[in-house]
Amino acid sequence: MKNHFPHKCFNVLGNEVRCNILELLRKKPLTVQELCGQLNKEQSTISHALQQLRECKFVSCTKKGKEREYYLSSEIFTHASAKPLFELIEEHARKNCGQ
Repeated sequence: MKNHFPHKCFNVLGNEVRCNILELLRKKPLTVQELCGQLNKEQSTISHALQQLRECKFVSCTKKGKEREYYLSSEIFTHASAKPLFELIEEHARKNCGQ
């Protein structure tokens, strides 16, 4: 069965809300409520976007009391200021999909 991970990653990154979440998480881990406040979006919108980002292994979370705190799960993105986005996505796909 062919792995469609890179295509799915591009689809996930093709959404402004999800890209904004990634940009905010580059700075520090945040809860859903914090993301809602900073992006001025409904909780359902943020939660859905985070679910898709988690499926592609862009973000992970840890429990903090009653809430979850989300952070970038790949060090590729946190230490990547000089690389073009396409190279980062390819590197992420290779590392997380066994390609």
